[in-house]
Amino acid sequence: MNDKRKKSRNALLFLILSVCIISGLVSIRNQYITYPISDGFLNLSNENIEDKAIRLNGTWKFYEGTFDTDGARQAGSLNVPESWRGTVINGKKLEKHGIGVYELRLRVPSPGDYCMKLNYVSSAYELSVDNKKILENGTVGVDKNSEIPSWTSQFVYFHTDRKDLVIRLKVSNFHCNNGGIVLPVYFGRQAPLIRFQLFNLMKNIGFIGILAGMACYLYVFNWCLNKKAQSVYLWIFCISVLVAASIIDGESLVSIFPFLTINAVLKIEYVSFMVQIVAIQYFLWSMFPELGKAHPLYFLKGLDFVYTAVLICLPALPLLYDDRIFVPVLVINAFCYFMLIAKAFRLKKPNAGPIFLGYCVYVLSCILQIVDIQHHIDVTYVSDFNFYYFGVLFFLLSQGYVLAVNVEDTFRQSELAHEMEIASLQAQISPHFLFNILNNIYCLMDSNIKTAKNMLMCLSDFLRVKYRFDYRTYTLYQLREEFDLVKAYVELQNVRMNGALKLIIDAPDELLSNEILPLTLQPLVENSIKHGYDSGELEIRISVTPIGEILVICTEDNGKGIPPEVLETIGRKDTTKNGVGISNINYRLNICFNSRLVIESQWLKGTKISFQIPKRGE
Repeated sequence: MNDKRKKSRNALLFLILSVCIISGLVSIRNQYITYPISDGFLNLSNENIEDKAIRLNGTWKFYEGTFDTDGARQAGSLNVPESWRGTVINGKKLEKHGIGVYELRLRVPSPGDYCMKLNYVSSAYELSVDNKKILENGTVGVDKNSEIPSWTSQFVYFHTDRKDLVIRLKVSNFHCNNGGIVLPVYFGRQAPLIRFQLFNLMKNIGFIGILAGMACYLYVFNWCLNKKAQSVYLWIFCISVLVAASIIDGESLVSIFPFLTINAVLKIEYVSFMVQIVAIQYFLWSMFPELGKAHPLYFLKGLDFVYTAVLICLPALPLLYDDRIFVPVLVINAFCYFMLIAKAFRLKKPNAGPIFLGYCVYVLSCILQIVDIQHHIDVTYVSDFNFYYFGVLFFLLSQGYVLAVNVEDTFRQSELAHEMEIASLQAQISPHFLFNILNNIYCLMDSNIKTAKNMLMCLSDFLRVKYRFDYRTYTLYQLREEFDLVKAYVELQNVRMNGALKLIIDAPDELLSNEILPLTLQPLVENSIKHGYDSGELEIRISVTPIGEILVICTEDNGKGIPPEVLETIGRKDTTKNGVGISNINYRLNICFNSRLVIESQWLKGTKISFQIPKRGE
């Protein structure tokens, strides 16, 4: 029941974290407002645009295959944001490479100062307002040789003396797989647009922080669990995701390293995705090694390594980044991984369930992200959703859940092994004592039947007390039970020694419910009798003294004592070889209570042995 509750709490924590991440990713929606753009016109004359940025989503006019808008070519319509690839305009299906002009007529509330924010527009563009060029990002061209691409995010200010504006973007694309305005364009006053920019930046930093934190968490915990290979694979996965995310958001990587060429950015983007694939491959292989070699995954790594090496070593050839090459590689890998995890889940391998769920969400989110880039998913509460971010975080959180369960299982197994070790040590003492008593009874059978019978009765009482305790179920029992055991043992020995032993127990009744390791005091009393008795009467006193939150338990006798040279070596014997006596008690006290025996002895005057245990509830 305890385990079920713990796993339920872990599952709830996992759900809460996921919901928090979703909320964080979509909360940017509160920083802007969208008005419908129809046939390339948006009327804001009666709108309050002082508090929020305006997202210019909708249908813009588009002049395909030209940079002129003088009417020589009929304008079509194109959704923004969306790739123009595959779109039909004037009966013509657009390819990924080409040129064109986006046009939006905008009526603002009043003349004045305005701003525009443009993220990723592939591959180069010129922005003009009322036929006045105000921004150039890269250099537009009519072919690959004349175009100079740029992915730099732009934030531009301009002044207008009119209420009716004509915004045009001349766009050329000869370097990317998706042409046109594939990310939203924002317009508005300076203050709300800057606030929106800062909020968006904070969102990206937050994602990077969460991802970096998850990377550290997974790396450290896997390393602590001695799963060092998994730590390395997850760490590589996280780093490659950070690189890919810095390119997807259209800002981070190019802003930090403005000297990077478009070819270098393309190479980094594709290599980062391939590194993610290889890292997942090796992670799954390490999780389910018995399935890897008999699975296509084993042969797939060669293909992945060759393709990744080609991406890294060769120049940025268009064929290498073509969807006809890259997409099949992704699909083959995704399918093989899915089959591997599904097989592990079907065979009920440990942790297969959370990994299967995390992987499915990750793959689905990647698919949705590609669809969103191509066709812009415009659904309420989802239009701002970064599917790739969410999929990555969900996958990593699923690994975090697996690690939490692994830590819990490891701790539980450690506790079980710990308890079994203690029980084994305690059980080892029983034959040692029992053989001694049986040997004594055997020797008395011929000489003193009556004494032998009394010893058998005492032994029966002793065993009755001792075996009320089950070593397999409990590690500790109460002080009163240990005292009953000692009393029975001393009585048993007194039968043999003609009443030469005197036992005094000084322990308040309210302390007798405190717990102690079984057979802790009895071996000490046995040693007092065996090594301390000389002749006459041997007095053995056991006292229990509370001091704050601990109990000090002391056994003291007036026997022969221990010679100094012997006293120095007591307790140093290897318990694994000996299994009984002082070494055994010291070992058990140490692992259970972080305590040990304190032995004081004077030759011919007696011995005092004490130790401490926690004071428990009365």
